[in-house]
Amino acid sequence: MTTNAKISLCKEVYIAEISDGRRLEHPDFFDMAQALSGMGIRANRLHFDWRSGTRMITAGTQVALMAEMRHLENTYSQRSTVG
Repeated sequence: MTTNAKISLCKEVYIAEISDGRRLEHPDFFDMAQALSGMGIRANRLHFDWRSGTRMITAGTQVALMAEMRHLENTYSQRSTVG
């Protein structure tokens, strides 16, 4: 089963609600990208959420988070094929 993550921003903290029920909180989107990637969640499985009580994640931040996750995916993929 593919795991999805719904990302929101509340009080300067990125919150990821994982489709399997887990929840992550990180103040830095690079840390969030590493944590999500480490859980096996791929960049194309992210969804960005805005609702009352949360801040809108800007388009630039969304792109940067997904780009960092793709970078991590590619780095991991290259390491797997080398060794």
